[in-house]
Amino acid sequence: MALKGTITYKGIAVADTHAVITRANHDNNYSLDADGKLLKTLSAYALVRFYKDKATYEAGYGNYYDQKEIQFVPSVANGANLNIIKQAYVAMKAMAAYKDMTDV
Repeated sequence: MALKGTITYKGIAVADTHAVITRANHDNNYSLDADGKLLKTLSAYALVRFYKDKATYEAGYGNYYDQKEIQFVPSVANGANLNIIKQAYVAMKAMAAYKDMTDV
């Protein structure tokens, strides 16, 4: 699974960027609100590496030109697909910078 599209890197449009999530994890934290009520807070993070194109990625996973960490709120609903990697790709495509990328 990956995303393909144009990413601007240091002012240069890289048309066939192959974006791959290489790591994703989620946290379940608790905090107290102003009334002392215990709140559960879910968060997730994913590391995305950007490659010039698919062939560059396939030639070696260390050939990326940039990487970014994205943050999102994961779904834990019973009907949701709980695969954190898939959720990370869906969250990434919802972000303005990546909204025009397509699944590959």
